[in-house]
Amino acid sequence: MKLERVLTKLKFDESVNGYALITSDGHPFLSFSLPDEVLPQIKGTLRIHGSDLRLVNIMTGEGTVILARVDPRWILAVLFEPDFQLGGALSRTKAVVDLLQQVDLPPPPAGIAEEEEVIPLVEEEPLAEMESAMTNESVMEETTTIEPIETMPAETPDEPPKVPVDVRYGCVVHRGENYKDSVTLDTKLNVAIKKEFANVGIDILLVVDEKMTVYRLAEHLARAVDKVISIVKWCISQDILWVECPEEQETAQKEIIELPLFEGKIDKVKKKHRPVLELCDGRTTLQEIATELGIPYFEALQSVVPYRGKTVKFIRTDKLSRF
Repeated sequence: MKLERVLTKLKFDESVNGYALITSDGHPFLSFSLPDEVLPQIKGTLRIHGSDLRLVNIMTGEGTVILARVDPRWILAVLFEPDFQLGGALSRTKAVVDLLQQVDLPPPPAGIAEEEEVIPLVEEEPLAEMESAMTNESVMEETTTIEPIETMPAETPDEPPKVPVDVRYGCVVHRGENYKDSVTLDTKLNVAIKKEFANVGIDILLVVDEKMTVYRLAEHLARAVDKVISIVKWCISQDILWVECPEEQETAQKEIIELPLFEGKIDKVKKKHRPVLELCDGRTTLQEIATELGIPYFEALQSVVPYRGKTVKFIRTDKLSRF
């Protein structure tokens, strides 16, 4: 089971206002609409309960937050509507956690534990005295090590070929050679991407599985495709990501579309969804189906979403190939 499919259960739950996968230390890395205001309360609860935390509820000004441990490394935080019943919130969170335990979750970005070990060394007085007693010779040694580094920009001519890459919504996103460094806490790349794009950039990197397209990433994180494209382009320029765009090699005017195909039994679905699903034949777009039925596109989408990945699949094809 994929992480994307499991979290979809929360994304389309009307009682859920936000959620996040967070580390045992309270650092959110994969979040969706979880307000920053609730993070201090979450971190405080984690400090109190520590590794004993299993299933805890927190009353906040934004609503009820349920914390549930997925494994020793990850905790799921779900923010529910203020008026939603506590029993329902607990059971829904537990159901998602049970599914997450079947997913091969990635390890949290490295660096947190190491950071805590380094801090005491900086505070030691003997080390400060040694630094103040350094001679001019040591300073000169430092300056001499800087001079060779200034020759490094000679490598920049290798970078321009990466810039013209035409990133489109149909491109498959892959991890580059600097990917690991970019998701490690407090590295230069990690700090840079947070400064440029806040947590959205890190969220994108964490869900890149080398199978999803730009469009799928945007859909999974509920972000605008244009925003995801701009972040992916920046990551390409830093060797964090690279993309595979097969359609670019054929024709620049090719337009890829998705055609829904229903493969289940029509009498097993809700009656209000049947008119839409009956027209999901793998040859018609969802927009065309909505137009034919005279209903809004969003209404047609809501009839398909509950069955996506189960009895409904989407076929990607060139728009012109249908004619």
